[in-house]
Amino acid sequence: MPQQINLYRPVLLTAHRHFSARTIAQSLAVVVAGTLATCAWAAFQRAALDSELQALSRQHAAERQSLQKAIAANPAAAVQTTSLEQGLQALKSRVGERERTLAELMRGRVVEGRSHSARLRWVARTVPAAAWLDEIALQDGKLSLSGRTLDPAALKPWIAALSDEPLLAGQTLTTLKVEQAGDHWRFALVQSGVRP
Repeated sequence: MPQQINLYRPVLLTAHRHFSARTIAQSLAVVVAGTLATCAWAAFQRAALDSELQALSRQHAAERQSLQKAIAANPAAAVQTTSLEQGLQALKSRVGERERTLAELMRGRVVEGRSHSARLRWVARTVPAAAWLDEIALQDGKLSLSGRTLDPAALKPWIAALSDEPLLAGQTLTTLKVEQAGDHWRFALVQSGVRP
């Protein structure tokens, strides 16, 4: 009886070597060829850019010489340039004068965020929930607040916050009056030295 041998079995086939000397040499040759091609392209581009730069430099030098010849041939242009520079200096001095005038006009104006309305908005935002104001007055450097409260203890942190507020910086509490009126309390607060 004849025997059959399967020659395509993986055990009988020659093993494929991925990192053989031949494969590594071929890969190295491909890398070297790519590197040489890239270097040749970069050298060609540099040579082209160098020639373009030289051409632009020659053109710039020629234009500069023609401009110098034109200025030498027409001295009125140099005088005109000088008069333009003098005019520019005159305009700059006028702008400086106008800026100084504007600064003088702005002196004494109310600065944004430090106006009476800014102070009043701040007071309105900080009034405790247990209190309400009947009157707010800002007159002759005195801030007067009067109102009512259900809890006089709630006034203490509010008054401290009023003293710490930068809008009311440097103000002194001159009068604080709290008196009971039925089921609620009346209060009056006066701070002097409020700046406009």
